[in-house]
Amino acid sequence: MTLRQTVDLVMPMLRRASGRMWAAQHDARCYREWLCVCHDLVRATAPLLTEALAESVRHGDSLLVDYFAEQLAEEFGHDRWVEQDLAAAGFDPGSLADRVPVTAAARLVGAQYYWIRHAHPVALLGHIAVLEWLPPRADLAHDLAERTGLSTDAFRTLARHADLDVAHGRRLDEVLAGLPVDGRHRRLVTTSALTTAHGLVELMTDLVASMPATRPSGEGGRRHEPIPSGPAGVRHTVRQR
Repeated sequence: MTLRQTVDLVMPMLRRASGRMWAAQHDARCYREWLCVCHDLVRATAPLLTEALAESVRHGDSLLVDYFAEQLAEEFGHDRWVEQDLAAAGFDPGSLADRVPVTAAARLVGAQYYWIRHAHPVALLGHIAVLEWLPPRADLAHDLAERTGLSTDAFRTLARHADLDVAHGRRLDEVLAGLPVDGRHRRLVTTSALTTAHGLVELMTDLVASMPATRPSGEGGRRHEPIPSGPAGVRHTVRQR
């Protein structure tokens, strides 16, 4: 089974979780909380790529060296994008330093560090595949701006990634097609992808559970139906994996 086929198996689970999460973004406070959690993940992207690049050099894998160097240049500074969106949404980015990152993000990213350092940096391709092959909808930023009442300046990271992730996904397809991997490396990439998928479901489910079900009374805009805590069985699947 290819990596694409493996990711396709968990894509419905990811789409259900992300659909519930975006549906729960019905006011500015909810969106700011999502941006904080997003920052927990995004600020680890460049360090992960740096680690994978260094290990690829050590392993003498020129294809991975070129790819990770390219991705590092592409992804560097995206945490700053999220901080700018937070500022536009009325949140002081300086307070992020005092915030404890969510546990689901630490587990998700920490697994990648372990595999890069103690197995092989090719593992990171599975992680990247899940993130890049599920890009945000092109109209999501506009929809959220209408629902939350925030300026479009608070949604620039989403709008940019709607385009960037598509291009990055195609580039990853090219790398995977030209990468000679043995059975062990293939299993490692697949395990990384599945772990990332389940980690994202855990993160999104926990985020939805922490949000109010409806817009507080007295605020303008459309009123939304209560949002369930998450699809049945997802939390059990994640916790027991």
